[in-house]
Amino acid sequence: MKETGRFLKKYRGDECLNCGVPLDIIDRYCNHCGQINTNKRLSLKDFFSEFFASIFSYDSRLRHTIIALLFKPGKISKEYIQGKRVKYANPFRFYLSVSIIFFIINGLFIDFDGYRTEMEDKAKFGKEAIDEIKESIKMDDSTKQKISDQILTTNGIPESEKDKISQEILNADGLSFLDIEEDTPKEVVYYSQEQIDSIGFFKRGFKLWAMYRDYYKKTEEKSTYRALSELKHKKNQLNKYVYHRVLKTKSIEENYGQEFFEFIFNKLPFIIFFFLPFFALGIWLLYIRRPFNYMEHLVFIFHTQTMFFIVIGLAILISKISNVNTFFNIAMLVFLFYLYKAMRKFYNQGRGKTIVKFLLVNVLFFILAGVGSVLTLVGSVFIF
Repeated sequence: MKETGRFLKKYRGDECLNCGVPLDIIDRYCNHCGQINTNKRLSLKDFFSEFFASIFSYDSRLRHTIIALLFKPGKISKEYIQGKRVKYANPFRFYLSVSIIFFIINGLFIDFDGYRTEMEDKAKFGKEAIDEIKESIKMDDSTKQKISDQILTTNGIPESEKDKISQEILNADGLSFLDIEEDTPKEVVYYSQEQIDSIGFFKRGFKLWAMYRDYYKKTEEKSTYRALSELKHKKNQLNKYVYHRVLKTKSIEENYGQEFFEFIFNKLPFIIFFFLPFFALGIWLLYIRRPFNYMEHLVFIFHTQTMFFIVIGLAILISKISNVNTFFNIAMLVFLFYLYKAMRKFYNQGRGKTIVKFLLVNVLFFILAGVGSVLTLVGSVFIF
């Protein structure tokens, strides 16, 4: 390789500037810590040339990783667990980087404001429809009289009472005389701090929730500190947390979940990263007779999941540019075929066994995805 810039021999020293290990003039890097052997002051040109060289050079880890991942299903995982790791990027960090880029790009095309506007319009339309129905069921006197006579005849009302009941029906507004009387709302009990402290911890949370929710409904107080002061409650972590949850819950209701779903979407790369080890555990049980340990299965999972983000990400970009939605379905089929080939290559089993386990892997994935979605929604309610 031609020596240029900071790599020139005239800039080399006789010891490493990082760790102090003695070096020779022929040493381009320190044999102890790996730092470049140069005394040249860093310039803007050197900085950017080294930056782009590390990305686009022929022996770059990124280049080898992407080529192997895209065009040789299962090979990169197999070689990585066999010890060929210098030329490939770390599968865990590479997955996390690709997933974050995927969700950033995908987030550009998700219109949360449009979703909220659509929900508001539907809610408004629903209210107007209900009002129209109420208006349409208002009856004139002749219709009321027919219904009155039918009710009185069917129920065997005595003649002496018929005129009185008939008049009440005629005075009724619409079908309100058929409505079931609503139960009186249950009165919420307000506890003092001393009473709260005497309640068990888990039961205490429910009592505080009901009380704070009712208080907010009546006062619309959005300051946690002012609310606790008015209620004469301690400003401890539990009280502040519960009242804050009440505020967040009302916020979700008022903006139709827009902020809540944005919160979950922004956390998805880390949520999926957290659940993949459980998926790898299922794969390990499925291939328990094969000579692979848990971490080797996990490497394979991270590589295939990274490929999933790459394929689906490209499909989303093409679909948005071309306004053709079929690319997403094509991308899913491409990835499923890729996964099958990767499983054959990595686990080295025949077509029959691979197909059966391929189907089981997909069933397992959807089960874990369902469980993970529920846990994510529940957990997000407590930390949003």
